[in-house]
Amino acid sequence: MNKKISLGVAFSLFILVAALASAITLGVVGREYNSILKGLPEKIERYEILDELDDVINNNYYGKSEASDLEQAIAQGYVEGLGDKSSVYMTADKYKEYLSEVNGDMFGIGAEYVRTKSNSIEITKVYDGSPAENSGLRAGDVIVAFDGIRIDVNNYDDMEAKLRGDKLTSVNIIYNRDGAETNVTVVKGYEAQSVFTGVYNSVGYLEITDFYPSTAEQTQQAIDKFISSGITAVVVDLRKNTSGNYEQAVKTLDIFVPMSDSQRAAATVFDENGNTVKSFTTTSGEINLPVGVLVSTETQKAAELFACNIRDFNKGVIFGTGSTKGSAMMQEIFELSKGSAVLLTTGTVTPYKSESFNGTGVAPDYITEDSPRSETIEEDGQFLYAVSVLKGEQV
Repeated sequence: MNKKISLGVAFSLFILVAALASAITLGVVGREYNSILKGLPEKIERYEILDELDDVINNNYYGKSEASDLEQAIAQGYVEGLGDKSSVYMTADKYKEYLSEVNGDMFGIGAEYVRTKSNSIEITKVYDGSPAENSGLRAGDVIVAFDGIRIDVNNYDDMEAKLRGDKLTSVNIIYNRDGAETNVTVVKGYEAQSVFTGVYNSVGYLEITDFYPSTAEQTQQAIDKFISSGITAVVVDLRKNTSGNYEQAVKTLDIFVPMSDSQRAAATVFDENGNTVKSFTTTSGEINLPVGVLVSTETQKAAELFACNIRDFNKGVIFGTGSTKGSAMMQEIFELSKGSAVLLTTGTVTPYKSESFNGTGVAPDYITEDSPRSETIEEDGQFLYAVSVLKGEQV
């Protein structure tokens, strides 16, 4: 009697035979064979379950199932089964969005807005360096038409979608400001600004909201302007920085600190067994100015590394209301077939000298919980407190 071999078993046996043939060719049968056999029973069982489930669905499910939808759902569920919220499966479309986000490539016109009672679109915020700003739009302007078509209750959703869209596409906007209508064409898409500056009492204010590939260059330009204007200290504000890329953070850090020790990297990533996954170093060159770093309890990941390393390199001190978030896990992207990808946690990041801040956060040198925070540096108590310390006006 013929006995049916399940798809899972067949697939696993195929992998075994193919890999074993490769091992024989390479002359490393023993090592490769042991590696292949490791976990094979579990893999066979895993595929058998999927094979069985697929058979039940095909024979009994009332509705229709799309193979592509099931494939995406399996991939998503597989990653979710890790129990790690930071590890995520992304479809091809989501992966494109992710790449744009981490690279600072923004879509749309670069503005926040709300729907008015009359079904117009009121701009509430315009991002620095965005197409909206470059076109003269500002908060309070009310968009009433796109491409010659007036917005109403019936077409609002379609009209609103025109604010988004791919880079280098354009949209014609008619907006109302103080009772007068203005017509302007806006080209969508821009590079996000992640560095914002100011000067107060000869101290440079440098806010870094994220760590994009362009952040180090933006920071260097800001520092050059500070130095040419004769500032005496720099305050780096990381209170809103809650994500970002570790590698880009180290490149930005490199502007402030000297070359990392030959025995230690500025940041080292360790796997669960304590093995080094990768490391990031700094080069020679640094600024010779006192540095203060503002953090919040929400500051996390790459920003925590930056703040901790400013102190580890003895380049400055940290100001905050309490310890930072305490998230030092490294995620890396792995591209899959059909344009999809998976973002996986691959290790724990450790700073230059300190122990890993994962789970504990980075404790500030100066507590600023009694200093009120403001969006303007002249009224920002935490910034002003840092200025007074850096200028030696208080201990």
